Amino acid sequence: MSISVEPVRDGRDLTQFLKIPYRVYGKNHPHYVYPLIAETKAFLNKDKNPFFRHAEAEMWVAREGAIPVGRIAAAVDRSHNDYHDEKVGFFGFYEATPDPEVGAALLTAAREWVGGQGMDSMRGPGCFTTNHEHLGLLVKGHELRPVIGMPWQPEYYLEQMESFGLTKLKDLYAWEFTAPGGEPPERMARLVKRIKDRQEFTIRRFRMKNFWEEVDVVREIYSEAWKDNWGFIPMDDEEFRHSAKDMKSMVDPGYLLIAELDGKPIGFSMTTQDFNEVLYSLKGKLLPFGWLKVLLQKNKIKGARTLLMGVKPEHRQKGVDVMLVYETIKYGATRGTMRGECSWILEDNVAMNKILERYGATIKNVYRLLECSV
Repeated sequence: MSISVEPVRDGRDLTQFLKIPYRVYGKNHPHYVYPLIAETKAFLNKDKNPFFRHAEAEMWVAREGAIPVGRIAAAVDRSHNDYHDEKVGFFGFYEATPDPEVGAALLTAAREWVGGQGMDSMRGPGCFTTNHEHLGLLVKGHELRPVIGMPWQPEYYLEQMESFGLTKLKDLYAWEFTAPGGEPPERMARLVKRIKDRQEFTIRRFRMKNFWEEVDVVREIYSEAWKDNWGFIPMDDEEFRHSAKDMKSMVDPGYLLIAELDGKPIGFSMTTQDFNEVLYSLKGKLLPFGWLKVLLQKNKIKGARTLLMGVKPEHRQKGVDVMLVYETIKYGATRGTMRGECSWILEDNVAMNKILERYGATIKNVYRLLECSV
């Protein structure tokens, strides 16, 4: 039976789009963690997500007869293309059964749409850009369950994409620290002692009573610290706040750190508990008792993920980043955290990769961004 690919046009189509993972992975996959359906639906709401003020997007469902067998979405982000002087469209939300015809049909639909928007290349997978979660295709670490915000895909996805003509653009690393005894690596502790003997900066927690003011501080540091990084896309105040809105109620403030020099912010790190440890059993659904389960098990979570870290360029190579990692590990020990992931780090971010390796971290997962011409 032939494969048809149709755009999402109504509520029925959207429901099928959101539920494709259940067909691909079943309900008891040992590694795949279902995204919360309500969160994905909210993200894709073009009236409420400020991303769509500067981006166009389309979604498709692949069907074999009447049976949904795959999905894909594509977006063109004007902010990215203006900042990097590119004509690139992104594809993401990719899920497909092992049938190679399904993958080819989905990727063809996305590529044709991206080309129709006047772009000359298509990049992905993601949900959608480097500013969003679930970025990249898993190429190492399939035997492991991912941490919050990171994707898991079956190995055959790489074959589907490479057969279509997508080739490697960039690899992203997920580094893992383990602290079974609750203490940072000894080598790091020795360096921290030397830094403390000469440091002029201080590390403090977020002031949760002034949460949105603190978010603005982070945005200002982030914009300066990341502006020259590959893939960086500037976000305005509304979009940055939208991306941080869930953190206020869910994230432990002890994991939100700001470095200051003479009272002025110079660096930050943002870490969250690995809620995938709880979400795995929810299978994408919070109702009727999902939120209760999250709240009851929140203090039992043993993992964490550092989502973002940045130091203003003029304050680098002074130990600020090391102190932020050290203080995160130390705080995690008080919460029973035994492992932490720093993700994602660009493969060619030599400085950060060397720091992580030097102080005992290991590469846990590798994710790949691929690209093809349109």
